[in-house]
Formats: sequence, C-alpha cells, structure tokens
Amino acid sequence: MGNMGVVGSGALGRAVCWRLLEYGHSVHIWGLDEEGLQECTGSGAARAGTPAEVASKSDVVIAAADNSEDAEQWELGVEGIIEGLSQGETVVDMTTMSPSLARRIAVACEEKGAFFLDAPVSGGAPAARTGNLVIMVGGAEKAFNNVLPILQPLGRMVVRIGESGAGATAKLCNQILCFVNLCGVCEAFTLAAKADIDLRKLFSVVSAGAAQSWELDNMGPKILSRELETGYPVKTSQGDLALVLSAAHDLKVSLPASAIVHQLYHTVEQEGLQDSGSQSLIRALEKMADVVVRG
Repeated sequence: MGNMGVVGSGALGRAVCWRLLEYGHSVHIWGLDEEGLQECTGSGAARAGTPAEVASKSDVVIAAADNSEDAEQWELGVEGIIEGLSQGETVVDMTTMSPSLARRIAVACEEKGAFFLDAPVSGGAPAARTGNLVIMVGGAEKAFNNVLPILQPLGRMVVRIGESGAGATAKLCNQILCFVNLCGVCEAFTLAAKADIDLRKLFSVVSAGAAQSWELDNMGPKILSRELETGYPVKTSQGDLALVLSAAHDLKVSLPASAIVHQLYHTVEQEGLQDSGSQSLIRALEKMADVVVRG
C-alpha cells in the first residue's frame, strides 16, 4: 500500500499528506486550497486534477473535508472519489459527518468492490503533523486491519468503534462532550464575574479539583484574556452541533444541553463572530448577564 491519495488540501489534509510523505509513501493529492496544494507538492506529493484521479492512482485514499457537504460532493459527486475507485481499494474519510452519510458512502464504495471507513479525528492538523490524532473508525474489520499500519503513524490512538457510521457517531459524542463542557466553563465564569470575584483565583482553584477538564484548561485562559478570535470556528461548531441534533432526531434521543448550546451560538453568530473561536460562546452568556468576563 505504498500509493496513497489525499483528497482535501485544507489544514488537516495537508498535515496528513505531509505525515504520509515523511513515512515514505507516494502521495497524490487534490484539493481546493491552493496554498495547501503548493505546500504538499513542494514536499514531494503529485497533484491530481480531480478526486477521481486521486482514487485511480491510489491503493488507499484519505479524505479530509471541512464539512459533510464537501465530503459528499468529493466522494459521490461528478468526478468524485467513487468514480475512480478500483476493486479492493479503501477510502478513509476523516471528515466530521452524519452517520447516515457515512453509511451511504460505504454502500457506494461496496458497489465498486471497494471499502469505506468513516474515521473522524480529534486533535486537528497540529496533532496530525506529530502523529497524535485520536482516530475513531467505523467500517469492516478487514478493511480496518488492512489500513491500520497507515493510520498508526497519524494517531496516538486508532480505535475501530464498530460498523459503518460508528466512527461518525463517536465523533458526534466527542463534540457533545466538548461543547456542553465549554458551556459549563462559560457559565461558571459568567456567574463569578457578576459576583465580582477574582476570576484568576477561581480558575486556579476549580482546575485543581473535580471540575478540571480539557476545555477548562485550554479555553479558560483564552476566555479570561479575551483571546476569542482564533481557534475552532463558531461556524464549524454550529455545523457539528447541527449534525449532533440531526442524529439525535433520527434515533429519537433528547439532547437538551446540546440544543441549548446550539441556540446560544446563534447569539454569537448574530454578533458577526462566526469565524471566531468556539470559546466565543462566552459572548452569549455575557450578553444575557450584562457583564464582561475578564481576568
């Protein structure tokens, strides 16, 4: 499996491409981000004209789109990956997508005699560069075992969760935990700010006890220093939450906390902050409490 393909030249796609090249793979890449394409071809990747061309020249294709709409087009659309697949080939999609879309793409791959693995990740491009992704995989066990040696250099944890759609579902569960926890961080800081207590002291105390979490450790300091512009974008957060709520609707599951966070982000979007980091959720709480959180 020396011939690899990457579809998507954004931050994650280019990081995956770079890592594969570092491990000696031959890589063909296609994407819409010209800067990413130039970075990858400058490092030794070959540029392809379409996703279908990538698939036609690869044993394994890794797709990394910014959203499920792009993933669907790149795989199922005209000149998409499916058109270029050969029997026995495997497509690994790292996009955050709905479980239903993952199963639909899997069926399309099966019809070509190929395999599909929904394999969304946690950690993003920086983790991909250093081989520290957490990769949640859904799909056939045989296909997973075949590509595991390729995925292991990309991730510190690569786990097959179950059949097609299971990886996508696991990623949505991950996002619930992130966004609902972040909302808790924002609520705590908002209450403390309104009570006029020292937010830095509060942060040091709660992060040392049972309330400690990744969101508190990483987003807490950014909120207190008003570093709201950069990070995981609000618009992407909203896309993830929409997928969460859609999956919940399909399964007839109530997720009230996720629904509330989704609504709170609407307030943030109305302020024109859709490109700001997810920690900008604090703006919705500040607005309702008429207070500014700063420490």
